[in-house]
Amino acid sequence: MTALSRRAFLLGGAGALAACAGTPEKLPVPDNVHPLAGLADFSGAPVPTPPMLGTVTLIDFWASWCAPCRQAFPHLDQLFRTYQGDGLDVIAVSVDDDPVAARRFWASMRPHFKVAWDKTGAVRARFNLQGLPTTMLFDAEGFIVQRNEGFDLTDHRLLEEHVHRLLR
Repeated sequence: MTALSRRAFLLGGAGALAACAGTPEKLPVPDNVHPLAGLADFSGAPVPTPPMLGTVTLIDFWASWCAPCRQAFPHLDQLFRTYQGDGLDVIAVSVDDDPVAARRFWASMRPHFKVAWDKTGAVRARFNLQGLPTTMLFDAEGFIVQRNEGFDLTDHRLLEEHVHRLLR
């Protein structure tokens, strides 16, 4: 392979990778049901879940002892307040074993979006959570278009770009 053809090959490969990076992989919702169906809030009241079809939904899994979760919450709340009028639904799912600690965390954060408690761990298992926070963005067709584990401002900016594109 000549130097010129090698350079063309590398540039073509880099271009293909760049094109792929802008398109999120679409993953179906497990079991084709609302991922939070049947969950309740800390008082035991069912969490209202809109239909997955036709709604852009962001689900954030968190725990009271998770420092990155504490960092992420203000950013998620701002995202919700910016886009709720455009149809964004945000639900924060606690994976805490201790509901008192989870309630205390929730009260200290005072977010404007809904909360649910995965008391049995069933939702956590369904999505095979490996770290916290885990944030998933679902498009209006019910596909996962972005999944982040941990909190990073770069990932959050990408999340906001995806939300903006999906709703505008």
